[in-house]
Amino acid sequence: MQITVAHASVRFGRRIVLHDFSAVFPTHRVTALTGPSGSGKSTLLSAMSGFTRLDSGRIAVGPGLDEPDPSLVAWVPQGSNALGARSARENVMMGALSRGVALSEAARLADEQLRILGLGERADTAAMLLSGGELQRVGFARALVSRRPIIFADEPSASLDEQNTKLLATVLHDLASVTTIVVATHDPLLVGAAQHQVSLRGRGG
Repeated sequence: MQITVAHASVRFGRRIVLHDFSAVFPTHRVTALTGPSGSGKSTLLSAMSGFTRLDSGRIAVGPGLDEPDPSLVAWVPQGSNALGARSARENVMMGALSRGVALSEAARLADEQLRILGLGERADTAAMLLSGGELQRVGFARALVSRRPIIFADEPSASLDEQNTKLLATVLHDLASVTTIVVATHDPLLVGAAQHQVSLRGRGG
């Protein structure tokens, strides 16, 4: 699904976070959303998903140019939102269960995605015992098995080493044929692997 942002502005109190921002995030591409801290990357992702309202401008999603709809989006947040007492497998399964997949199939999909992301041997490990990098990959696996048409990732490589960042870039590239992916990142590896780039440098307040 293509996402079109036209003259978008967002203000928090007296602070202008986005001002008259326009961009196109093409379908079936990995787009790197770049810009310094405070430039509005997270705010823009939130607005494109329908969680943050614009003060002015418009965001259109998909061929029908509909308004943003949170049900279309799988989020990979900065940091982790995993349930600590649940295993890596159970955390990932929630993404598949959210779209009505049977329990056994959700477990199979979770194991497959964990294996692809290098966490096959950690599937039964409680999230509270995983490292920051492992938790980041669990969050990505959960988003991937949800099969939503749009994936937003906020600094997904923040806790990853170079090897796992390269692995993540490969996974994202492979997924782009079926999903619109927007990655807010400073990481040169992810920026270099993206097929499209949108910069917020100098656009925030």
